[in-house]
Amino acid sequence: MLYRIPTHHPRVYNIHSRNVTRYPANSIVVVGGCPVCRVGVLEDSFTFLGIFLAIILFPFGFICCFALRKRRCPNCGANFT
Repeated sequence: MLYRIPTHHPRVYNIHSRNVTRYPANSIVVVGGCPVCRVGVLEDSFTFLGIFLAIILFPFGFICCFALRKRRCPNCGANFT
């Protein structure tokens, strides 16, 4: 008989030169979670340029405002655009 021991790390398979990662069934993926520290939740903040363009180019400037926002992790301080 063949028994499998449960593992807590993802398994990576190479299928037709494409990497496929299979996570264990008991892992939890947080949407909006920080990919660096995996603890914090990313917070949105608008840049000065985005707010300035939203005011000057109203109402089309809101597109620029949302396109230029930054996401920051309050736990590790990593910034993402």
